[in-house]
Amino acid sequence: MRYQHGFSLVELVVFIVVIGVALTGVMLAFTTALESGTSANPQTLATQLASARMDIILQQRRVNGFTSFNDPCVSSPPAVCPSLSGYAISSTITTYTISGDANYKLVDVTVSGPQNAYVNLKSLVGKY
Repeated sequence: MRYQHGFSLVELVVFIVVIGVALTGVMLAFTTALESGTSANPQTLATQLASARMDIILQQRRVNGFTSFNDPCVSSPPAVCPSLSGYAISSTITTYTISGDANYKLVDVTVSGPQNAYVNLKSLVGKY
């Protein structure tokens, strides 16, 4: 009698059924994990909003000069000022003194949004 190599049809069917059941369990676990996990999207949007507002403020320094630059998005915001519903954006520009030299301003931009998204950007601008 010769030795036979390979698998029988019954063994292949059993293998396919076992793998199918195992993959179903793994897919259910992945689906549950993805549905219950938090999304990084709100934090990413908050970061982009803060960065855009900081860029607008720093460009105002180039346009208006150091002594009179401000946040143009506060009083009557032009169309260029970014905003999204559900996100709150605030900014402050304060005089900052280093070793008695008051030729600096600290620009502080804060954005908060859904799912506890929070970003705070600061930039120190010199008159020089």
